[in-house]
Amino acid sequence: MADKLVSVGFTKKTHGAQGELKITVKDEYFEDFVNADVLFMNVQGKPLPFFVENLRDAGDILLKIEDVDSPTEAKHLTSKEIFLREQDVKIFKEEAGVVTFEQLAGYEIYDEKEGLIGEILSVEVLPQQYLAVVNYQEKETYLPLHASLLVSIDEKNKKVTLRLPEGILDLN
Repeated sequence: MADKLVSVGFTKKTHGAQGELKITVKDEYFEDFVNADVLFMNVQGKPLPFFVENLRDAGDILLKIEDVDSPTEAKHLTSKEIFLREQDVKIFKEEAGVVTFEQLAGYEIYDEKEGLIGEILSVEVLPQQYLAVVNYQEKETYLPLHASLLVSIDEKNKKVTLRLPEGILDLN
């Protein structure tokens, strides 16, 4: 059975001599797109997989696809809709009961070593990053929310425990 695909953006024009493509990705799918190893584009009416070699921000988002090494090869992929597999898109994972960072406002945030930091007032969504806004020692403090820092989420007690980088609470 074929994977269900979700439209997440589109390619624009080629960029540079290496076959990169300027792309636009819908905000709500940006994190999913950055984390994806494979994307799909319709070529001759059929969705074909393309593997991401590199992704970078140079004012525009530039995508380098494996085995596309020149502007001539990349030209065939301009003005195309970009798709991800439904299973790779967080919105569909949320339906299965998975809590996402955007839903953590109101939770208490703890550091594994320091203990209680405070309540998450809001979650700021930035390109490639989520930040928890917390009132810590009477100052508005921004803490990174990333899977690599996450120790646990206790939905029942509305608690998030992170393993924060040493000294991050001293930066504010």
